Amino acid sequence: MRRRKHPLSGAIYDVRDDGLVEVSLDGHVGLFTHEGDHVSGDLHHADPHFCLWLAGPQVPANMARNPKDLPSIARQRQETVSTGAAQ
Repeated sequence: MRRRKHPLSGAIYDVRDDGLVEVSLDGHVGLFTHEGDHVSGDLHHADPHFCLWLAGPQVPANMARNPKDLPSIARQRQETVSTGAAQ
């Protein structure tokens, strides 16, 4: 599981196997979606950006990490035309 301590609140954010984020702070616990929506528990507030960062869609391991390394739209179009797929 991915577990991090929130740098401002000190709450512990833990991504469960089912994709929900368990947040615990001062003995209170809540479950949240990856968008920060409350699902259950007595803790009703979580940082939606932190939830998304931890539990949101992840970049595949074989994908370029830096946007400048991604193929440009012009190059993709050129490759499509040269292979005959755009006919």
